[in-house]
Amino acid sequence: MQKSAELHVKRVGSVVSNKSKTKTALSMLIVSLVILMYSWFNSNIFITENLEWTGLHYLDSNQLDSYINMAPTNVWRLDTGDLIGTLVDHPWIDSAKISWRWPNRIMVNITECEPIAQIPTPAGWILMDGEGKLLPPTSSTSVYHLPIVNNLDLDSAEQIRSTARVMKSIPRSLHESISEWNVQTRTFIDSSGTEILMGQAVELGEKFRLLEQILNDLAQKNAKAKKIDLRVPRNPVVTIL
Repeated sequence: MQKSAELHVKRVGSVVSNKSKTKTALSMLIVSLVILMYSWFNSNIFITENLEWTGLHYLDSNQLDSYINMAPTNVWRLDTGDLIGTLVDHPWIDSAKISWRWPNRIMVNITECEPIAQIPTPAGWILMDGEGKLLPPTSSTSVYHLPIVNNLDLDSAEQIRSTARVMKSIPRSLHESISEWNVQTRTFIDSSGTEILMGQAVELGEKFRLLEQILNDLAQKNAKAKKIDLRVPRNPVVTIL
């Protein structure tokens, strides 16, 4: 009876010992896997040295690389929120989206501000988007085929907003025709030198529709106007050369 009890104790002890060894082996395996994964995720395969830019029209990748000045970074450690915050602080960037492609490609899709006019200043040219945001030139050699805004008070938020609204209202069909806008006289100059008096920034849709009709009529008649007065859209006045 005593031998039987001793044998039972030995068997139980053996089972406990086997379970302990299994747990130890499993723990070592888990630790090894964690170390292996840590080493793998921190290997050079996941290091990116540059960002890949898409959506650029006015900016270029070299300008943005210099702006970000990013050191080689492990993609798993890249703070995308901080990167987006830095990008949207750029005067030309409206928004940015970041995506990752295996194993170490970081794609950045940029939505740029869209300039609609250019403004001469004593310090050089600046640009304006449809919301009235003032933008620096993207480079000293850039040429922008945009209407010129003259006599704009850059310290007047009201003038800037009003000017942006007028410029944004220009129909696409007239983009190539309009060459200048004078804020003080509220007058456009078209590519043929015709003065177009707009008056107050009201009924802009109606005024531009009238302007399109008048310019089409003049083109069909092979005539040129010296002045087109749209200040009272119900009574437009066209002065022919």
